[in-house]
Amino acid sequence: MKSALAGSVAGIMGMSLFDSTIPARARDRINKQSEPQGNAGIEPKELIGKAQTVLGAIEGESLGITSCHEHILWDLSVIFREPDSARDKELAHQPVQMANLYWIRANPHSNVDNLLQKDERLAIKELLPFKNAGGSTIVELTQNGMSRNPMGLARIARATGINIVMGSGYYIGRSHPEDMDSKTEEDIAQEIANDITVGVGDTGIRSGIIGEIGCSAPLTNNERKVLRASAMAQRQTGAPMNVHPSMSDELVMENIKILKDAGADLSRVAISHVDGFEYSSSTRRKILEEGCYVSYDGFGQLIYHFLVMDRVLNGHSDIQRIDDIIQMIEEGYINQILIAQDFCFKSCLAAYGGYGYAHILNNLLPFMRAKGITEESIHTLLVENARRFLEFAPAQG
Repeated sequence: MKSALAGSVAGIMGMSLFDSTIPARARDRINKQSEPQGNAGIEPKELIGKAQTVLGAIEGESLGITSCHEHILWDLSVIFREPDSARDKELAHQPVQMANLYWIRANPHSNVDNLLQKDERLAIKELLPFKNAGGSTIVELTQNGMSRNPMGLARIARATGINIVMGSGYYIGRSHPEDMDSKTEEDIAQEIANDITVGVGDTGIRSGIIGEIGCSAPLTNNERKVLRASAMAQRQTGAPMNVHPSMSDELVMENIKILKDAGADLSRVAISHVDGFEYSSSTRRKILEEGCYVSYDGFGQLIYHFLVMDRVLNGHSDIQRIDDIIQMIEEGYINQILIAQDFCFKSCLAAYGGYGYAHILNNLLPFMRAKGITEESIHTLLVENARRFLEFAPAQG
């Protein structure tokens, strides 16, 4: 999430406050990632009741403890915003280090190095504490426009023994390829379905989830198109879906309505960032009443809160997130809650002073127990909900 303040946050939130210039390196990557894929593949019916990882389909019972929204390898340079002052410009182009963490944590989208993590060795080192703490599965939602790396994820999965479920689809409009205007809903749906049943490009490595599908505020026409195409692809494959929603209590419900009208199975849709985007308790209940999962995925991000259009974002502490979850459990929604950390900044990693991927398991479980969340409920939050969400349903054609 951005800072410096309102202007910088716009990129990750999908706001239209950014200038339209995207670095050439990022634009070339976006266009390459959206190239058409092959035709042969497996039948969706072979995935029913299973989850699909980068190393193949597995039984849902094998998922174990799951973090439902993370990034392992990424390039978010499309949301970089150059600061205005000479001092901040210098900080923007420094590598992430202890001496500048104070600034990067307040301006996470204005440091180039903070938006990049392509080091597979570092990823392996960062993920092993998650495994050692009992973690089994990571849902990795880097996709088109964010430098998805199927081969790298497969190597990391083999090296760590962690199940990695890879995403598919398109992020916010700013990250879309240049030819997105000419793509039809059917084109995009077929791309996503191919990622799931054939594999990404010529890698043979298959996605196991649609998303995170990006929505801005206001929504762009192409984002609406992608939402409808994602619903189409879900019907064709039976895959779960994750949405990066619009940063507005009104618009997040519009996001859901577009999916619903397009025939999506909302019981297979997770709405991310319900904590960081500071939706009201009333809006969270409306999301739950539609049948969607709510994803509390900002645990441990160590990012400062900020203002966008007079709205406070990222205002939740981890304890407040736990309190919100307790309230939803008391209201009967325990089976629709997913939790994660959504690490997409280098400063979140342990090597750079962050809490690391094992934060929930190592640091927060004692607080959950102290606040009265039972072991059965913790198991539901960490294991059962993720299993139910990630298992493929029968395709609807």
